[in-house]
Amino acid sequence: MFLLCPTPDDVRLSHGLCVDVEALWGFWGLRISAEGGAALRLVKSGVMVLVLWVVSMGVVGAQGVSGRWAIGGFMAYNVPMYNFGDRFGSDLDKWGLNLSYVPSSRLTMEVEYHHAKLDHGALETKPFLWGVTNKEYASVDVDPDARYEMKFNSLLLSGLVRLRSGVVMEEGGYSPYVIVGAGFYDHEAVSEHILYPGQNEGDAKAAGAGVDAEGLTLPVVVMPPAVDTRTALAVNVGFGMEVYLTRSVAVDVRGRYHFVISELRPFDQWGFDKAFPLQMIDLAGGIKFYFWE
Repeated sequence: MFLLCPTPDDVRLSHGLCVDVEALWGFWGLRISAEGGAALRLVKSGVMVLVLWVVSMGVVGAQGVSGRWAIGGFMAYNVPMYNFGDRFGSDLDKWGLNLSYVPSSRLTMEVEYHHAKLDHGALETKPFLWGVTNKEYASVDVDPDARYEMKFNSLLLSGLVRLRSGVVMEEGGYSPYVIVGAGFYDHEAVSEHILYPGQNEGDAKAAGAGVDAEGLTLPVVVMPPAVDTRTALAVNVGFGMEVYLTRSVAVDVRGRYHFVISELRPFDQWGFDKAFPLQMIDLAGGIKFYFWE
């Protein structure tokens, strides 16, 4: 992937190395399905460009900060988007830990673990039309134990490309940056005690159904628990800022867009098509503790 520019297709970087563009493209290659193909191609192209930028800018830097390490933690406001956002609302239940290494003043490499949880999905509260009574029912209104939630446990490798040159890791300094990363998001979406729209009146009565104020039978049969669980490739891009309280302590704020190549099953009776891909943004704030090598 990195070579001495023997062909016209290779890109020469400022520090004398080259990148074989075709090899990098092949390495990053994703399966482009008929559904979501244009979005995947866009992400593929954008990430490759940013990777080239990281490589070309991050090798040479000020010796005063190179070799530093940092550990940190953060909390984030997580916002699912598009058809994923139709199922789950925004949530503050996202936190993570990171370990950073600074090879130069322009580049920081970061390994991140984060956990996120999305509670009270729309399957709990969105009604469906039951043909037996021609009335709408929400699962949580009939069965208070109705639950639809999702959890993420993710591991990422990211590059932070700093937009200011020179030594900025000093008290009172600040450093805006572009972040690009990729990794694996392990997720699990669980639905339990969700009403079964296909039940008939006999099924409901056999399950001990009561009646409503109008004397109509209530649908009480629930579906078996359903679990969507996968470990999926994901990419993220965003912007951030580090503000240095001291030479060793920094506040980090960032916003990122996450593109997860995974899906959630459809629930047709509620109007939910298959969710693919899973997209979200987050706004995070955290603190980092820097120390020398």
